[in-house]
Amino acid sequence: MVPVDFTSLRLSLWDDPVLRNELIAWVEGRLAERGAHLLPEPPRVRVRPWSATARFATSLGPVWFKANAPGAEFEAALAGALYSWVPGRVLTPLGVDVKRGWTLTPDGGTSLRDQMGALDDFAVWEALLTTYGEVQRALGSRVRDLLALDVPDLRPAALGRRLDGFLASPGVARVLGDDHDALIRRRAEFDDRCRALAESGVGVSIDHSDLHVGNVFVQEGGYRFADWGDAAVAHPFTSLMVPLRFVARELGADARTVARLRDAYLEPWTGDHTLADLRVTVRRATSLAPVNRALAWSRCFPELRPQVAPEEDTQQALWLRLLLKPTPPLPL
Repeated sequence: MVPVDFTSLRLSLWDDPVLRNELIAWVEGRLAERGAHLLPEPPRVRVRPWSATARFATSLGPVWFKANAPGAEFEAALAGALYSWVPGRVLTPLGVDVKRGWTLTPDGGTSLRDQMGALDDFAVWEALLTTYGEVQRALGSRVRDLLALDVPDLRPAALGRRLDGFLASPGVARVLGDDHDALIRRRAEFDDRCRALAESGVGVSIDHSDLHVGNVFVQEGGYRFADWGDAAVAHPFTSLMVPLRFVARELGADARTVARLRDAYLEPWTGDHTLADLRVTVRRATSLAPVNRALAWSRCFPELRPQVAPEEDTQQALWLRLLLKPTPPLPL
């Protein structure tokens, strides 16, 4: 299949003059509340099926507008809530429109990825993962609040229902081929794995679901985590799959380095659990985390769905195949 050319996609949000003027008026209103205004410079627009962003030049400096696709509109409300719950760990929202899924934030500066001298500076990854774990620990008491904001429910007890939804999709089934029947045959085993994770003793929290150094900024000596549009309420350790897969597959980290990063992430939980037990729970959580990534591929603007549906099916199937692996998709 020919990959989707995301750069060629357009949204009426930008191409329809009425919608575009409505958007700009909203941005101007949020700036006016802070005594600021737009500068006469065209916005830098980026459209993807799952979001649309624009960088505006303003008297406050650069600001970023973001519109989320259906299924991820919750990020607007979440942005404001996280700023209140974990101040100093997310970017400060300048404006939030919960109903439309719009946010306005100041420019975060250079991402951690672009600040790193080398992407394989694993000491930076250690510090990042420890800080992120602390954020998750702090948000463990906010599960009901997160669900009330419509953050998707991917707690262990909900994963079976999510998996069934993917398997019922004709497009996903077609791409999976024989693996579709294999996943159905192993549904009872999948439920057992979910049950064991739920009984691990580590409470659920938020899972960013796409944690990497491009979604992190450094301000005033602290990490700021951005781009929460793929987030879910889940077992926190599912978050580890994306960053540890990246350092192992893309950066060539060996098993010892991956284990070192895993243990750095687990540090915030070691006051209540033994490290040995936490390591077992990580294996269980990361073996189920592909469902989280498959869900992230289910969100796109309705007007773009016909163009991206085949790619969506393919990506969901790729992640779901990992559930058939005898071990987690990591060298743990």
